[in-house]
Amino acid sequence: MKLSADEFFELKTELEITPILEGDELRYIKSSHPQLYYTVIGKTDDSVALFTQNSFIFSLKNEKLNNIICTKFNEPLENLYMVHRLIYGTGGFAKRHKDRFTTHKTVSIILSDNFEGGDMYINDKKIQCNKKGEYVVFNGGADWHEVKEVTYGYRDVLIVWFSKKQSKFSLI
Repeated sequence: MKLSADEFFELKTELEITPILEGDELRYIKSSHPQLYYTVIGKTDDSVALFTQNSFIFSLKNEKLNNIICTKFNEPLENLYMVHRLIYGTGGFAKRHKDRFTTHKTVSIILSDNFEGGDMYINDKKIQCNKKGEYVVFNGGADWHEVKEVTYGYRDVLIVWFSKKQSKFSLI
């Protein structure tokens, strides 16, 4: 599946003006989900699933962005759980895992396509999702998923989680 050129432009435009979490809000999220955030290449902790160049969690205070995402993926606003951007550099990957928190829908949207490798697998099946604007929808809490090693460039991806259980850190 792929966003239209207009949908992609609108999404990228809103992401550019959406604040990235920091301070107490970010510390809370990192402490409640330590396996997901700010992991780095070479970390030896087996509980860590992601080996990324960088990781950003967006505030959910941008109503226009929230509406774009919820409308596109047919979810009510109250189910928007988190919007997370991952940048995998050369050598970056995500181990085969299931998410350790309550979600019923995970959306992975490719933001750039200047990379090689970085293929995504869901339940051991290779997914065609490596071009800018392509996306895949699955249940990250129920489906095994992984990203193979990026061999060149930067795999920039937006991950959106929807949950029917209201999050303590929802900022809507």
